[in-house]
Amino acid sequence: MRWRRWGAISIGVLALAALIAGARPARLRLVRVTHVSAAMPPVASMSLRYARGARPQFVVLDVVGAHGAMGSATIGGDQEFVEAPLAGVPGGPYRIDATLAYRIGGFLMLRQTSFVEEESVVGS
Repeated sequence: MRWRRWGAISIGVLALAALIAGARPARLRLVRVTHVSAAMPPVASMSLRYARGARPQFVVLDVVGAHGAMGSATIGGDQEFVEAPLAGVPGGPYRIDATLAYRIGGFLMLRQTSFVEEESVVGS
């Protein structure tokens, strides 16, 4: 009887450890503007790169250009590419503020991070 009880407890502890290890949130490693279209309104194309772990439920990206262009997009956590329309005069370098929403263990967890480009992206 005791061995059965300890076996059940061991399996439960191992299952809990596996859930916790797999539930580590994936950090957003890089977001960058890859292209800005010359169309009206201008559209900023952005690529995202994540670290290992559980992807977010959704990501909110806010883009601000050096010349005052602003845009925003909300995407699912499984997307790695997004296009956001810009209002204002486009021109880089761009600052991208990202808000990531994770659901871990039934609780909502928000993370915010910012990325600043060093060079300007030229539209074509």
